[in-house]
Amino acid sequence: MTGQDSSTDGTDFLDFPGAGQLKAAGKVPPPSAGAIAAALAAVRSEAGREEAEGPAVELRGEPVAAVVPVRTWRRRLPVLVSAAAVVVIALGVAFQPWSDSGGAQSSPAAAGERTETAPYWKVRMLQWSRSSDKAQRPDGSYETVWLSRSGTLEQRGDGPVYEYSQKDTGGVAYVICDKPVTWDGLKELPTDPAALRDRLVGKATGESAEEGLFNGIEDLLARSPAEPRLRAALFEVLTGIPGARVTERVKDSTGRVGTVVELDADTWRRRLIIDTQAFHVLEAVDTARNDGLPWGTQKLSAGDLIHRTTYVSVGPAWEAPKPSPRT
Repeated sequence: MTGQDSSTDGTDFLDFPGAGQLKAAGKVPPPSAGAIAAALAAVRSEAGREEAEGPAVELRGEPVAAVVPVRTWRRRLPVLVSAAAVVVIALGVAFQPWSDSGGAQSSPAAAGERTETAPYWKVRMLQWSRSSDKAQRPDGSYETVWLSRSGTLEQRGDGPVYEYSQKDTGGVAYVICDKPVTWDGLKELPTDPAALRDRLVGKATGESAEEGLFNGIEDLLARSPAEPRLRAALFEVLTGIPGARVTERVKDSTGRVGTVVELDADTWRRRLIIDTQAFHVLEAVDTARNDGLPWGTQKLSAGDLIHRTTYVSVGPAWEAPKPSPRT
């Protein structure tokens, strides 16, 4: 995205001292400290403007923060994407999750490490699901997964580690609209949003296709080693799904601030809270859309929480536990 005019009015969002060095990154020696400082300043300036627009709000039931029209959001998106991409190029480091989440969580990826060289992609999350029995209100439980090119290791809490092989599926790690995407196939996906949507959706049509696209993008933004430019394109495709709504400055259950993209699906409402500096999912929330939804022995009210996945940490890993023997 760097080196290209990413706006519709011809504005060059990379017009600052040292930008030329950044555009040519990979062909010239690392840029000067001044260029890096300018890139960081661009991000901080944009972050400061967002902070001035209003306080964050809690995500409880319907969002009360102002819903930003998709057209307005897309005008802002190139600024965020360009500035974030500049910093990635300038610092020459791997994708750093949680860069603008507003919380204490930090990325496990160390400076200088390249995500594509790691054999595993480790995701730790906190899962909460509503019980179908009124007498049972389960607490959240931690789950950790180690994805690789050949399979997945999964551990719930401190329990046994189970292995799920992908040998019989050709190394498929992700599925979008019934189309498989492998770990190595991520780098083959286009970073132009229109081309990316066409690749992911194909000939699928209707509400099921849009829901499949929404769920598939969640998977890629939350659990894959996708690089920054692909993440930015995935986010733009996500916000362009018919019926998707965007709400800025919303807190997840841990207090981290992100942007909500939500979509109504059947009797549920799906919400993703996304860090729009790193384009990573902070939290995925499913709530009831209507009163009277049957849920086991209960009937839910609109806005009742059904399921929540909070992504605690994510990043490349060079080691994984040995799988436990199955009994």
